[in-house]
Amino acid sequence: MNLIRDKASRVPKAAGRGLTPRRAARIGTPALAVAVALAGCGEIANTVTPKAYTVNNITVELSGPPSPEYVGLYAAQALGYFKQTDLNVVFQTPSAGQDPLTMVHAGQVFAAISSEPSVFLARNKEMPLVAIGALVRDPLSAIPITVPATNPPSGGKGIGGGPTTSTTKTKTTATATTAAATKTKKKKATATTTGTTTTSKTGTTTGTTTSATTTAPTTTTPTPAQVPTGSAWPAQLQTLLAQASAPTYNGLVVVVRKGTIVDHAGVPRRLIQAIRRGYAAVRRNPKAGVADLIAADPSLAPQKRDLLAAVRSLIPHFFPSGTIWGWQSEKNWNAFGTWLFNNKLIANPNAVTDASTNELLQGEGV
Repeated sequence: MNLIRDKASRVPKAAGRGLTPRRAARIGTPALAVAVALAGCGEIANTVTPKAYTVNNITVELSGPPSPEYVGLYAAQALGYFKQTDLNVVFQTPSAGQDPLTMVHAGQVFAAISSEPSVFLARNKEMPLVAIGALVRDPLSAIPITVPATNPPSGGKGIGGGPTTSTTKTKTTATATTAAATKTKKKKATATTTGTTTTSKTGTTTGTTTSATTTAPTTTTPTPAQVPTGSAWPAQLQTLLAQASAPTYNGLVVVVRKGTIVDHAGVPRRLIQAIRRGYAAVRRNPKAGVADLIAADPSLAPQKRDLLAAVRSLIPHFFPSGTIWGWQSEKNWNAFGTWLFNNKLIANPNAVTDASTNELLQGEGV
């Protein structure tokens, strides 16, 4: 689908050189166009300084609080990629009863992070929404998250190997043992706790030995109902998606109104390409990406280790081989939409047509 080209074809040509007004305006600002293009490549530091009062203030509605799937969004924010493309982006989480896609349709927010099934369900309700890029190319419920073993051996990285045992010795001072002995009328005192035994006499020093065995790496996958937006899906859809015969779909996508693409394509294009740079930064340095995630929600700090494991598990699904970042297969979108229609989960055939576009991605469109 090329909504931009469809609109441009309806605009009368400008006199003299056969240019549309839109193209003429674009040629009139080559510096900004070149700077934005360089920002998209991810290898060149963009130094664009927007003119005063020209920054586009937009709100992006997430499907939930900061989590590993959104790591590239927060990296793009922390690294200044949005501001470098003349955007002031605010991430927002819906309150109880709010639906991100309904908010986009109503014009309450500029864009939302949702899923392919949710886009079809919204379009079935006559909401003209379009997915402009995929954050996660596979169903979140199909992505195994591997958490490394606990208590890694000294010098290790917490992954691989078999169970290991670490031993720590502590000392009990003579003063402490004397006090304990006094309370027991100087008799031999023995205290036993789980995994630890200490035996002492007055005036002596004893050693305490504690042994801990690591657990093996664990791999988990969420159910369809546990992924962002999944809990809002009809029970029948959740059941069908749990079956092995269910077709594949994009787990997370960026969604805007169709009219936004037609009338203001530059803004969503800059948004999606800045997001791409954020995910590329995470691929280069996952630890820094997790730090940005924790900075957005400090309560995640105790989960730092698990967050890093989850991000590393997700990177191949952020950047599957064979295509550019964000690419959405039109064939797969049509197949999934048809599957929903055949299973009577949607009744509007127009919900399937032009539900996604790649024209705003780096190197695509006009």
